[in-house]
Amino acid sequence: MSNSNIKETSPIQVYWANLCILNKMEGQKMEAAGDEWSAKKADCSVPEMIYLGDTAEVGMYEYLQNDLKKGTVNFDLIVSSRFDIFCSKKYLLGIKDQLLPIAENFSLRPETKELGVADPEGLFHPLVLLPHFIVANTKLLKQDEIPKGLSELLQPEWDGKVFLGATDLPSAKAVLFSVWHLFGSEGLEKAVKNWRQKSAPSAARHGLVKDQFPIALLPGVFGGPGPDDKLQQITPEEGAPVLPSFAAVKRSDNSDNAVDFLKASAAAPEFIEFYRTQAHAYPAATGTELPENSSGEMKMIFPPWEWILKQDMDYFEDACKRMPMG
Repeated sequence: MSNSNIKETSPIQVYWANLCILNKMEGQKMEAAGDEWSAKKADCSVPEMIYLGDTAEVGMYEYLQNDLKKGTVNFDLIVSSRFDIFCSKKYLLGIKDQLLPIAENFSLRPETKELGVADPEGLFHPLVLLPHFIVANTKLLKQDEIPKGLSELLQPEWDGKVFLGATDLPSAKAVLFSVWHLFGSEGLEKAVKNWRQKSAPSAARHGLVKDQFPIALLPGVFGGPGPDDKLQQITPEEGAPVLPSFAAVKRSDNSDNAVDFLKASAAAPEFIEFYRTQAHAYPAATGTELPENSSGEMKMIFPPWEWILKQDMDYFEDACKRMPMG
C-alpha cells in the first residue's frame, strides 16, 4: 500500500539541556533516538533538536525569555536539568495553561513520590535525580572535624573553605535551593557570602584533590575517593540535595507525538540506564536499577512544591550570582 496520501506533521521542536557532564554523549543519543523514532512513524519527520546547553550560542534561559516575550514557547518537548525554569513564574510556571499534564503517561518510584519532586499538576515529569554530597579531604581534616550536615557548613569556622561548581550551572543551584528551603533567606545569604564557586563541579573536585581546600558540595559522580583514597563522601544529615531533570510538553497538535518521542528518548529505560551509569543519577521511574553501591534508603531532599510556588525566584537567581569565585 502506498503512503503517498499520509499527511506528514510538522517536526517536533525539542529544547534540551540536560546533565552538563554528558553533553556530547547525550546529544548523540538524542539525535539517534530521533532518527529511529521517525523511521518507525510514517507521518512524522525527524524531531528538530535545539540544544541549549552550556556551550550553546544562546542558553536555555535566554531562549525561553525570547520565546515568552511573544507570549508562548516554540518547543513541543523540553528536557532539562535547569530545574529553576520549571520552578519560576518567569519561565514555565508562568505559562502552565500552555502545558500538557503528562504524569499519567509515566511511572514513578515510591521514593520519588515520597520526595515530592513531581509537581502536583503533573506538568513536569522527573526523569532522573542527581543527589549532592559533602565531600571532605581527609588529608586536611581529621575524622572528628568532618562536618555531618549543611547546617554546620553555615557556621563561621567554614567561611571560605566550602566550594561548589559554578552557580550559573544546575548543580550548585540545586544545593543552594535546598539551603534556601532548609534555612530560609538568612541561611542562603550565609552560604552565598561564605562559600565559594569554581567554574564547574569538576573544578571543585580538582581543588579537593590538589589539597587546595577541605570541603566541596558535589554530585556523586565527583565524590569518589580520589588519589590515595583521601576524599570521603558524606550524605548530609538533612539529606542529599537533589538536582532533578524534568521534561514538559506543550499543548499543541504535536502533543501526542511529543509524549511518544519522550517515551522513546530521554524517558526510555536505555536513556535512564545511561544517566545512571555515566552520572550516578537515580532513576525517578520504576524499571531501572539504582546506581551501583547505592541504596534506596538514602535520604534525599527537594523543596516541596507548596513552598516553591510561594518563592521569589528572581531573588534566588540574584543570590546565586553573588557567590564569590574561589
